Amino acid sequence: MAGGMRLVSGGTDSPDAGGPGAGGITGKESERLLDEVGITVNKNTLPFDNRPPMVTSGIRIGVPAVTTRGMAEDAMERIARIITRVLKNPAGAATKAQAAREVQVLDRTYPLYPGLW
Repeated sequence: MAGGMRLVSGGTDSPDAGGPGAGGITGKESERLLDEVGITVNKNTLPFDNRPPMVTSGIRIGVPAVTTRGMAEDAMERIARIITRVLKNPAGAATKAQAAREVQVLDRTYPLYPGLW
């Protein structure tokens, strides 16, 4: 929310990718852009969404997936900042490259299977 994204539930679910600060991009486009930097979200319809279900206006972030890796509030704040930067600058190659590097650091810090590293 600090980055200008609207959260449907007021703070816990489905950031509205079409909301303020996101340049009006769709949920589908947001999903693709974030996938390019290593963040997996899914496009998600919002209440009173005027876009079709295969396009949508929002995204859903799976918080259980990151908490399973041991991430807490500080890591989620980092992820939120990355998401905001990428969605505010969808054509920015340098922004996406930096975001991908930050995601890689998070991946190494919080591995999916800690015992394998």
